[in-house]
Amino acid sequence: MTNASFSGKTALISGGASGIGLATAQRLISQGATVWIADIQDTLGQQIAEEIGANYLHLDVAKEEEWTSAVELIAGQGQGLHLLMNNAGVAIGGTLETQTTAEFLQTININLLGVFLGCKVCAPLLALSGGGSIVNVSSIWGMVSDPGAVAYSASKGGVRTMTKAIALDLADRKTHIRANSIHPGFTATPMVVGSMGEMEPEEAAQFSARTIERVPLGLAEADQIAAAAVFLFSDDSSFMTGSDHSSSSGGGLERARPLPGTLTCPHGQCLQPLPQHGRRLR
Repeated sequence: MTNASFSGKTALISGGASGIGLATAQRLISQGATVWIADIQDTLGQQIAEEIGANYLHLDVAKEEEWTSAVELIAGQGQGLHLLMNNAGVAIGGTLETQTTAEFLQTININLLGVFLGCKVCAPLLALSGGGSIVNVSSIWGMVSDPGAVAYSASKGGVRTMTKAIALDLADRKTHIRANSIHPGFTATPMVVGSMGEMEPEEAAQFSARTIERVPLGLAEADQIAAAAVFLFSDDSSFMTGSDHSSSSGGGLERARPLPGTLTCPHGQCLQPLPQHGRRLR
């Protein structure tokens, strides 16, 4: 059992209004942390923050000035910053042939640049607060891939290896900040349930069958992925930095194979069936 008391600790979670980010916020709050959830879904975010006892702030992760404003707001509370979860993400399906340059850059800006900015802008306050822990949410598709996930896999693979570089840099500078990445597989979240509800019955049945085939242990719950994040925030993982943690229920043991014409981001940030020349999800 994780011995993780977060009393006196302050956490910032991007994409914290739903899914894995929300589940992590709830776990941290239950163990005494002060939590800021950041999102672009302001109405939902404010409602969720009030319900769970968190603070809310608007944050477009691709904009450095918004990260700076967020850090200044938190610093102004006088409680420091100890835990950072870069969780916000987007999935836009596309093969090498169909993915547009604009879609590729949009995906990189949110999924990879957003993580870079979060680490860069928050690190000074984390260090000033005595050190802390960063958890960057990648994906099983940052380890394996699919033809229809060109931009998405590029961004999530980048998060994986960039986290290692950041961990080394922070250790070299003796900041007392650790950085690790988690790689969720298929996770049952409102987005997953909602996406299946939009399918025709036959299509939903096929999707379920394919998911069962490539995920031997079934779908994870968002709270199970959150447990891995909380472990990496805790003192129980104080010896770990630069590591990557797959939570794939066996789904990463072979190349993911979505239904023809779809891209399914396997975790709770953005999992929905998408046309291969698809729409943006948040």
